[in-house]
Amino acid sequence: MVNIIKITEIMNENPFILQQEAINENTSPGRLEELADISELAHLVAQNVNCSSETLIKLTENASDNILKAIVSNPSTPTEILIELGAKFPQELVKNPIIDLWLLEDENPLYSDNELTANLAINPNTPINLLKILTQFPNSQVRIDVAKNSNTPASVLEKLATDSDANVRLRVSYHQNTPVSVLEKLGTDSDSGVRCYVALHQNVSVSLLEQLAEDSHLLVRHNVARNPKTPVTLLEKLATDSNYGVRCHVAKNPNTSIILLEQLASDADVVVRCCVAENPNTPISLLQQLATDEKKSVRHNVAANPKTPMNLLEQLANDFDVVVRRGIASNENIPIYLLEKLTTDSDHSISSTARKKLQYRR
Repeated sequence: MVNIIKITEIMNENPFILQQEAINENTSPGRLEELADISELAHLVAQNVNCSSETLIKLTENASDNILKAIVSNPSTPTEILIELGAKFPQELVKNPIIDLWLLEDENPLYSDNELTANLAINPNTPINLLKILTQFPNSQVRIDVAKNSNTPASVLEKLATDSDANVRLRVSYHQNTPVSVLEKLGTDSDSGVRCYVALHQNVSVSLLEQLAEDSHLLVRHNVARNPKTPVTLLEKLATDSNYGVRCHVAKNPNTSIILLEQLASDADVVVRCCVAENPNTPISLLQQLATDEKKSVRHNVAANPKTPMNLLEQLANDFDVVVRRGIASNENIPIYLLEKLTTDSDHSISSTARKKLQYRR
């Protein structure tokens, strides 16, 4: 860099003339190097296409974001610097004319395994046209990251939905921006994991849920039963599924009707009855029935259910099984008088929890 005396001489010159020199593409690289040492002119020099690679590299040292953005926008900036800074400033990178030239090269930096492509793929500020370019990247992890990017639009997701890698398609099936039309195609995907995410997607259509409810893979049916968009008529069908896990998810679904909950409250599988017992929509009459269930895990879930009435909590607070009483202690709506009772419980974890809750309440 130029010495201090030279800098002082330059600063004594007319500021307006200096600014014009800094932005003028006919200014020599040597003169631009001199002007780059003036902090007020550095960002202007960084934008100048006639600036030398050496000067641009030196400008990256301890530079402000404004200077770095100017460097990323400059087509004269060395490729290694663009790779280093491009992911941090993708909006500036996409404005750089060098991108169009890169696309014509056999060794396009955007198609190479480097930090730039990895970071651009996941950066929510990456412009859409760059995301489109990255969908052609040979490394599937980059395409996966594009499919995970919260800013990826439906048009790009539609392209990725036909990707040869199932993990890419899986991320598309999970993405919040995936439209119904793309979900319809993914609903028949050969990979069960993809169909699983489709079954749980917020944009999935009822007709597709009906189709997936017949899926041979039980985890797909699990997610249909879990989806809050699944209509009651379909939940009724899934409530008779041979797999207890499917029935359990029906028991926990917020759309499940009282009639279905009554049916599932008598299910032969204890896990299904547990799910009914923890559902905040389960009516008091069913909670009373389940409070006398032979399985302690079912009674525990009744005890922990915030909708369980006081008389049932009193009853369960005297349960012989410690697991049930722990459910009472964990109930967020437990009254103070029951907490006081539990402070003398023979189980240390119960008495300790009760004392802590009492202290907090008071």
